[in-house]
Amino acid sequence: MANIKGIRRVGRYSKQEVSELTRMFDEGNSIYKICRHLNRSQNSIKNNLIRLGLIEGVITPRRVSKLKTDVVSKNSITSQIIKYIRYFFLLITLSIIFIIDPQLNILEIILIIFLG
Repeated sequence: MANIKGIRRVGRYSKQEVSELTRMFDEGNSIYKICRHLNRSQNSIKNNLIRLGLIEGVITPRRVSKLKTDVVSKNSITSQIIKYIRYFFLLITLSIIFIIDPQLNILEIILIIFLG
């Protein structure tokens, strides 16, 4: 099998690559040497050896591309409306408290301390 340097193979293994992989592994070659010969990553070689039952281990998942920018919003319109209604009632309640007893007004307390 021709070894083309610089171009890394991706995707499924061909039957020839699988037979070459098993042959090299049975001969006792290291995973690093196999990956150099087949021009595949070490994770790819390990995962395929696990799939073939030649070694034991857990198959590592594929990396997720960082280019995906899909954002799923879990907030529905009703939940947003309820959130704004809660903020509105909180604002109204605090305003009424500050009007009834201005000594509880935090802004006034801060102004008295700094301008006092």
